[in-house]
Amino acid sequence: MAEALEDMPETLAGAYLSARVAQEEGDLTLAAHFYAQALEKDPENPQLLERNFALAFAVGNYDVAFSLAERMTQTLGRTEAGNETASSEAKDDEDQPSEEDLFATQQIAPMVHMALGIKALKGKNYASASKNFQSGLDQMINNPVDLLRSLPFRSNINNPALLSASAQNGPFALISQNILHAWSLIGQDRKNLDKALLAMEDINSSDVNQFFFSLHSGLIAAYAKDYKKAADYLQSSLKADPNSVATADALINVYLKAGNTDKAKETLAIFNLTSADTEEKAWLKETYAKMQPTASPIRTPQDGAAELFSTLGDALAQENAIEGGALYLQYANYLRPDHDRTEFALGQLFERMKRDEKALEYFDQIPESSYLYRQAQRRAGFSLTRLKRADDAIDRLSAMLGDDASDLETVSVLSRIYQSQDRFKDSIDLLTRGLNSVKKKRDIHWSLYFLRGSAYDQIKDWPNTEKDMQEALELFPNQPTVLNYLGYSWVDRGMHLEKAIEMIKQAVALKPYDGFFVDSLGWAYYRLNKYEDAVQYLERAVELRPEDPTITDHLGDAYWKAGRQNEAYFQWHRVKAMDPSDELMAQVDKKIENGLVPSSD
Repeated sequence: MAEALEDMPETLAGAYLSARVAQEEGDLTLAAHFYAQALEKDPENPQLLERNFALAFAVGNYDVAFSLAERMTQTLGRTEAGNETASSEAKDDEDQPSEEDLFATQQIAPMVHMALGIKALKGKNYASASKNFQSGLDQMINNPVDLLRSLPFRSNINNPALLSASAQNGPFALISQNILHAWSLIGQDRKNLDKALLAMEDINSSDVNQFFFSLHSGLIAAYAKDYKKAADYLQSSLKADPNSVATADALINVYLKAGNTDKAKETLAIFNLTSADTEEKAWLKETYAKMQPTASPIRTPQDGAAELFSTLGDALAQENAIEGGALYLQYANYLRPDHDRTEFALGQLFERMKRDEKALEYFDQIPESSYLYRQAQRRAGFSLTRLKRADDAIDRLSAMLGDDASDLETVSVLSRIYQSQDRFKDSIDLLTRGLNSVKKKRDIHWSLYFLRGSAYDQIKDWPNTEKDMQEALELFPNQPTVLNYLGYSWVDRGMHLEKAIEMIKQAVALKPYDGFFVDSLGWAYYRLNKYEDAVQYLERAVELRPEDPTITDHLGDAYWKAGRQNEAYFQWHRVKAMDPSDELMAQVDKKIENGLVPSSD
């Protein structure tokens, strides 16, 4: 939608509105372009300066961003001077700073101090960095921003826009400036360990804060070579998040440097029992196979600060807080370039932004020696497929597999790419090889049976479809996707209708906001000639998935059977505007012309 606005006249309002649309759609590059146009029209506007700074950094334009930070410093200085004058002299209302100016000052001050602190930290000017981070902390504590001000109807704590705002001048920024201040103190002198640790002590005890503050207290202590303190803090952090490979790596290394091999072995053994990624476990096991200490992954205060931003940025991006995630990941990339975990997270971020070419660049920078290499190649396979380069994706992943189909993650990804290209037999063959490599089937293998069953369904092999779906349910009896698929398939074939409805009800109970599951339940009632019940659930399904033509078509059919013909025609006409498949379009055209004749049931 935002791209359609590119030809609008370059007015302030037009540029600003286009930027907002692009931002809502998660296209930060286009948003940055339009905000830059708006700033040209109103170069002293503090809110536009803030938007331009945040988005310039979020898309990796560091020089532009720091130049804007310097301009914001000047704006901030003028506003603060105006505030002091206004408070010390009795002036008319027109001389008082506006509410917008005050809000903009509160909003941009923490960001300015963080940006300048990061620049100073990068240049090893630790005293200046510390001063800026402390100023940012003071600003947020003494003049907190009401983050809900701009989101009056969307105040959910997990709202992506709210999370992004929090990264810039809210709780996440408060965590960050505090930890960055501590890293700046230890950067000035390793003897500042107690001072740095004290700076992070006055924090609430939530699991999130315990993880971050304990982790960085441990990393700072390790940097200062106080391995006993480091181990205590890192233990606490790993307890808060047992699946963190970065924390486990740091703790094992600290134990080995302290000569405590038994605790290192114990930590490694416990980590291998967690639900962390299998490739992370394998990498950690190989790294410490000889139980020898390695070079610390955090060798400088810049590395420590980058570790914070990489972890927080990835977490924000996973919650679809695109701007906040991008900003923090770019901070990490600026402080510690070419780091595997940051590049992988940036690749995933650009996937979410639907910029697969850029995502592919990041995935392809991860070397084969990295434990993230195979994960990156799998994500690259999806990016290539979306870029209409499925053959390249298939060649790449097939080469990575070779004759060994025991890498089930790659088998799963490659089989899905085969299916996206209608190569269902190739998908079935690959999944069969993968399943044959498994000596003992467990609940985690349900998805392979599900994928193979859905491929059988596409080639009209119903007996094997049904068999694989039942195998998947035997491994994972309450898996909602399988319950819905098999239940819907039975309903569509007029088989086991009562049992099918119970299965779909169970799926809906497990995922009540999944429109496809609710549609299946409505369609099951339709097949049982319970049209009023069908209408009830299909109306709900359309609310959850208003853009889906098949669900809308189902609602039209149910309306017709319930004697609500005008509403049925309305829904069928809606289907035609949704770019349905050729087959569905032909069916809907017949219904609009003739009504729902028995052969259409």
